[in-house]
Parts: sequence; C-alpha cells; structure tokens
Amino acid sequence: MERQPGNNPQVPCRGESMKRTFGSIRQCALIGVSMIALAPIAALAQAAPQAGPDQAGDVPLSEKEIQEIIVTGTLLRGVAPAGSQTVSLDAQAITSVGANSTAQLLASVPQTASYDSAPIVSAISSSQITINRPNLRNLPGTSGGGSSTLILVDGHRLPGMGVRQTVPDPDAIAPGAIERVEIVLDGGSSIYGADAVGGVINFITRKRFDGIEAKARYGFADDYQSLNADVTVGKTWDTASVYVSYDYAWHDSLYGRDRDYVRRLDYTNGLPFDLTCGAGNVSIGAAVYALPGLTRGTGNRCDVSDARTFYPSEERHSVFAGLSLDSGGPITFDVRAFYMNRVNKGDGGPITATATIAPINPFVPGTVFNPYYRNTGDANSFQAQSVSMDFSSVLGARTSQRTALETWGITPSMSADLGSGWQLRWLGNYGRGRSEVMNQKIDDGTLSTLVLTGNFDPYNLSNPANSAVLPLVSNFLDYGLGKNEMINTRVVVDGSLAHLPGGDVKIAVGGEYSYEKYESRIDGTVSASTVADLPLTNSSRRIAAVFGEVQVPVFGDGNRSAGMYSLSLSASGRYDHYSDFGGTFNPKFGLTYEPLEGVKLRGSWGKSFQAPSLADGADAAPATIFAFPFILFANPAVAPLPGQAQIFLGGGGNNLKPQKAKTWSAGFEIAPPSLPGFVASLNYYNIRFKDLIDIPPVFNPSVFYTLFTGNYVMNPTIAQVNTLASQVPDGLAAVSPYTVTPGQVYSIADGRRTNLAAVNTDGLDFALAYDQSTGFGSVYVQVNGNYVLNRKEQSVAGAAFVDTVKAQTRFIVSSTLGTNIGNLRAQATWRHLGGWNVAPLASNLNQSRIKAYDTINLFAQYDFKGSGLMENLALTFNVDNLFDKDPPPYNGSLNSLDGYAVTSIGRVFQFGISKKF
Repeated sequence: MERQPGNNPQVPCRGESMKRTFGSIRQCALIGVSMIALAPIAALAQAAPQAGPDQAGDVPLSEKEIQEIIVTGTLLRGVAPAGSQTVSLDAQAITSVGANSTAQLLASVPQTASYDSAPIVSAISSSQITINRPNLRNLPGTSGGGSSTLILVDGHRLPGMGVRQTVPDPDAIAPGAIERVEIVLDGGSSIYGADAVGGVINFITRKRFDGIEAKARYGFADDYQSLNADVTVGKTWDTASVYVSYDYAWHDSLYGRDRDYVRRLDYTNGLPFDLTCGAGNVSIGAAVYALPGLTRGTGNRCDVSDARTFYPSEERHSVFAGLSLDSGGPITFDVRAFYMNRVNKGDGGPITATATIAPINPFVPGTVFNPYYRNTGDANSFQAQSVSMDFSSVLGARTSQRTALETWGITPSMSADLGSGWQLRWLGNYGRGRSEVMNQKIDDGTLSTLVLTGNFDPYNLSNPANSAVLPLVSNFLDYGLGKNEMINTRVVVDGSLAHLPGGDVKIAVGGEYSYEKYESRIDGTVSASTVADLPLTNSSRRIAAVFGEVQVPVFGDGNRSAGMYSLSLSASGRYDHYSDFGGTFNPKFGLTYEPLEGVKLRGSWGKSFQAPSLADGADAAPATIFAFPFILFANPAVAPLPGQAQIFLGGGGNNLKPQKAKTWSAGFEIAPPSLPGFVASLNYYNIRFKDLIDIPPVFNPSVFYTLFTGNYVMNPTIAQVNTLASQVPDGLAAVSPYTVTPGQVYSIADGRRTNLAAVNTDGLDFALAYDQSTGFGSVYVQVNGNYVLNRKEQSVAGAAFVDTVKAQTRFIVSSTLGTNIGNLRAQATWRHLGGWNVAPLASNLNQSRIKAYDTINLFAQYDFKGSGLMENLALTFNVDNLFDKDPPPYNGSLNSLDGYAVTSIGRVFQFGISKKF
C-alpha cells in the first residue's frame, strides 16, 4: 500500500528523523540519562563473579525463599489457594507472545475482553481517557471509573490513572522487570478488597538479578513501524541485591486510509457518510445542497476516517528498580519503585463544524439581511440553513490529539521471623498518577454566534473577511486532566496454628489502611491560554480493613489413603470500611480434593464487591454537555435528517453504592504421573453481578433506545434542549448553535453514571498442555480457551433479564503447536475469536452477525551456545497475523470503530535480539 503524505513514520533517535519524530532532543536525552543511571550498577555487575549456571540473569531462590513464596489469591506462605483456578504466564510465554507492552501480553489470554485485539490508549474527548484496563470475564461497566478486574504488582496495588477513571495502568511496569504473570480467575475481595470480581492479575517482578541483560526488537507492517529496547542491570551479594530495569517503546500511528477495512459509509446509499468535508454542504430538513453552487442532491460526501488516526502513535519510557537486604537474621527488607511516562499522539483530521445561518440576525429582530446568506432558489428559499464546514483550507488538514500519562510509586516492605514458623510482614505503598488529554478544536458556540450575526462567511471559509475573526474560534482545546494519589499500608501475621496428620493448619490475620484522592480539571471547549485557570475538582476517601484466612489440610502426607490422596479446605474473610459509603464484609470458601495422585477436584464460593470509583461521583465529575454537529449513535426507529446534531449529558452520579457479586466455581485438573508433561483442566464459573456502575449504553443504540426510554428525548424542542443545558455550567452556550430553529437537534440523552442493574453469566474455561520429549528435542502443544454458556443482563432494577449471550463472543481459544530442536524453539499459534450477533438495521443493511476472527501467529527463537560475543545471545522472530487477515466487518460504527469490529494492525513482522553479560 502506498503511503499517504503526512503519515511517514520515523524510527526515533536517528539523526534528523529524531527531530521529526519527537520534536526535540528531550526524549532521547531521557534515554541517555537512564543509561547513565544504570552505569554504576553495570560496572559492578561486570566485575562481579557470575551467578548460577547461566552466568548472568535471575539468581535462583534459596530453599527457604521457595517455601515462603506467597501465591496470588492467598495470604499464606508456601501454599496454593484452595479451590481457585490460576493461569500463569512464565518468562518463555512472555517472550513468545512478542508483546510490546503488558496490555498486549494480556490480550493473548482468552479470558480477557481484549483478546486478540490491539490495545489503544486514546481519548475521543476530555470526558474520559481509556486506560488499557484488562477485563476478565468481559463484565460490563467498562465506561465507569473503576474496574471489576484487580491489577496488582507483587501483591500490592498501583495508583490509578485516567481522566474520569481511577484504574491502574498495567503498562506502568517495565517488561524487563517482570518474571511472570499470575491470573486468578475467581473473586478475590476476601483477600484484597475492592475490584476483584472477575479476577486478579498479579505481575510478579524479579526478586534478584545479577549481571546485564539487554534486549531489542524491531517490528514493521504496512505503513507501520515499532521499536522496543530494554536493559536490566543488577548486582547480587551474599546479603543484598539491587537491580534496575529500563524499557523504551515506540510505534507510529495508523490512519484510516492505511487500512481498507476502516470506513465511514452511508450503507443505504452506497456513499461516504460525512457531510463536513470538501467544499461543504447546506442542509434544510431532509434536503442537502452541495457547495459552492448549492446543487441539490446527495451533497459533497467524504469519509473523514481516512484523515484520522485509528491507532495513535506511542512513545513510552518505564523504569523499575528493586533492592533486597537479607543479612541472614530474622529481618529482611525490600524496596521496589517504578516510573512510567507515556505519550500517545493522534490526528483527528481536519477540524469540522456545523453552524446555522438565517436570512436575518435572529438576535436583533427587524435587522437587515445577513450579508452572507445564500438563497437556494427553490421551495426552501429564505429558510434557516445548517452549513457543514471543513476548516482544512484555513486551519490545515490535521487536528492534534495528545494524551500524556505519567505514574510512579515506591513500595518498601519488611518481614520479621517471629519464631516457630510465624512471620510478620509489613508493606508501605505510595504512588501517584497524572493523565492529560489535549485535543485541538474550535469554539462552536462563538462560531455559531459569528455566523448568525453576519460576521463570518460559512460558505467560503477562505473569504478574507473571515481572517479577522478566525482567531476568536480556532485556538481552543477539548481538555481533560486527572490526578490520582494513593497511600497504602498493610500488616500481616501468618504461621502454623496446629499440626494435623494431613499437614499444618495455616492461618493469616492482618489489617490494612488506604487513602485515595482523585482530582480533575475538565472542559470541552477552553482557550489554550486559560487551561491553568480551570477549576480543580476533587474527591477523596479513607479505607480501613481487617482480614483473615485459614487453610486446613484434612488429608495429606501423613494420612492419605485410597480415594483420599489429599483434601484441603480454606476460608477467608475481609471487612472494609469506607469513609464515604460505609462497610462491607466479603467471605470466601474453597476446597481442593485429590482422590488420587494427579487428579485434582476444586471448588470455591465467595462474595466480591467493587467500590464506586472516586471518578464516578458528581463531586469529582460534574455534569458536562457534549454537543456533536453530527449523529454518533442513531435510534434504529428514527431516521436522522441531514445536518442534525446530537447532545449528550455526561458526568458523575449521586448516591452511588458499591457493586456486589456472588461467584462460585468448580472444576478438575488431570496431571497423571504416568504421563509426564501432560496437564488438562476444565473449570466452570458462575458470576452474579449487581448494582453495576456505568453510563447508560448510549454506544449500543438498539439497547439504549429500547430499554432506557427515560434517558432520552427524540427531536426535542428548543425549550427541552435549553432545560437540559441549564443544569450544566456553560451548558446554554454549548447548545446555542443548535437552538436557533426547531428541528436542529436529533436527540438529547442523559448519560451520567449511575448504578444500573445486573448481569448473570456462567461459562467454562478449558486448558491442555503436553510436552513430549523426542530424539531431536521435544514437541509441545498448548490449548487455552473459554466458552460462555449463559449471559443475561438487566438494564434497570426491576426490569426483566434479557438473554444477551449471542450478542457477544461466546467461544475463544488459543492453540499452540511447537518444537524444541537443539538450540531452536519454534511454534505456531492459532487464535480464534468467535462471532456474535448485532441488531439488523436498515442503516447497516440488515447485518445481523459479526463473523469470527481467526489469526495465525509464528514465533522462533535461537539460543547461541558459543563463547565471547555469542555466549548467552538469542535471536527471536515473530509474525503476528501471518495471513494478514482483516478484522470482521461491520456496516456502521460499533463501539466507536468505523466499519470493523476488532482493532487490528494487520500482519506484523518482528525481529529481536537479546544478550546476557
């Protein structure tokens, strides 16, 4: 595909291309500073004796440390959580995915809603920055400020991120510091508190590191490039260890014109959808007139998605550091710290607008004829007109859209052996996050006034007379700022309460205190010079918690018998008290039973909850009006007229209460000792989730307009529009362009956050792995998948549950076949995303189903075993989407995607190199 002008990616930090890519040398200077910071440790690492058989890398854990590992989902040392299903991604799995971020890594897990989709950080408007927040079990509520999936690092929380969101960013952790990822596909509120409804994702970082490890990877596709580089430097002594890992990631952007499947069309007429393009158009009711000659017909049509980025560029710097002190005595000390800075840049294409012009100035009755008004010369003569404009001729063909994310945290911890197997653990945790969005735009309200009063020519934007007033409307931003702060401390005491024939009864008790604060500064239309003067709204809370857990080995090493190889029972509970909405108690019970060695049955039941995000409340997110001069989401029963606008009321809700869930699961795992390397499992899960905090589903028109009849008005009168707008500061000014003549507004909708009703869902997780040794090495197969059995959703309390299982992907599977031949590892992975139903509409040509999406990915790694430069050297090669499969098409816009249903970059080749010193 030929590259279009203006989308010419450059690999950063290479001479002149650095200037074009970054705009200054500041970013490359940051890389240099990070390298300087690593230099002293690097010198120590090179001078130190080599650690372990690999001579450089992770230092093996001692036997004591292995026994004291705390697995995700429990507070107890050295035991797995009874009854829970866990998915683990080790270092080899992480490498084979070839992910450039942790969000991409998680998109390889079938139980996540982002499976096989390219994660995007962007902001359509200041109303919300969407962090790459994982969503286990594809639970609803993703437009709210929180998340039903809990993100942890080494068992502790991260500071929140986003505008009108307080969700941690999983990409905050430098990939080079990650040892493995543990995912518990079960509720975890009895251990961790809020958010652990769909499950828990815990990034386990390296404990100790000795030496130097450097990695680099370059990727490319049609009209696309990416670059990743990371270096980890560490030194380990007998009593201490320190390491620092730095990661740099960059990729360029993709425009709609770069991919054929991205399109905005009027499918009923076979024409491009948009009127705000080219020479412009005039609309009077259903009649459309093309400028400049006011020719009546279909108008000047274009597809604005061609000039917009659907995949913004990204540049990310992340640093992770760890320090461990262990003198061999009863006390050990550990500190972990991280920093991440990420900038995403998009292009909104030409600035567009729609304004109304009337024959006379409506603000001064009896005044002279508007000097710019053009008569149509037909039955619509002397009627008010809606003029659709494209400002590219005077403001350029690009609109800057910039999203900047910055977060950091530090976590000191201490453990003290109390004797007789008991241990005290303390953790402190402090972090901050800052998220900012700045999208270039014009002041629609001022433009409307200028057009109506005869001070701006909307038909010919290049008219010299416009140049004097153009600065009054052009230097504006759609701006949003979100700040998050977190203080957290926790104390846990655990040990063996008693000894039974089956093993030790283990117990843990503890307490936790947290402080959270969220601040925001948001304005949909603000002068770039007055952003700092915007009011800063804030909200905060304090949380105190006590918790406990006990695990009883009823049968085990000392008393197992035929049919009773082992049996473990567990119980845990946690009480959290919130300063803003009160207390909640959440228990959980689990069971793991092995009738014989290699056959494991498990089950669990528990309650979970998700507290309202601080960004969900009206205090931190005051009501805001969003007026669009085009139709975003049409009512299937009411056809819009050309030139009509759509108005939404957004913001936080009042008197929100926690979301609550009851979860249970049951399953089995088979790993027969007679068949080494074979493991198979099947797990059933059931979730009953209620009081969901979300915005009404305006993004799903068939549901919103059918079930939320009290949240919208179709073809409202001017009085109805003004009544809604008057509830919001500056709301009347925001809607003034659309209240000149009746019929300008297609709909007004209230999309403020509230406790909606419920979702009940259940399904099956299945997995199989087998590694068979051969004469040349080994052959292995891995299968991991999810099938949704049932899903019923309730739109509002008291309403009937509606079966929605066919309206989402039901079957997801990832299957890998690979081999190890000497120093070579090679594998192929098939990823399948099942199709789903959509509402057939006239506007989408009665399309009723999204097709399944299947891709094949390849991976190969060759490890050199020589000496000198070849020692500990590895080369990797990845091909994602081998056959360059387009995502399944959709005849319209679905979840803000134009013409397609899954975000995809296309076929991507990646070459990597790594070296340990």
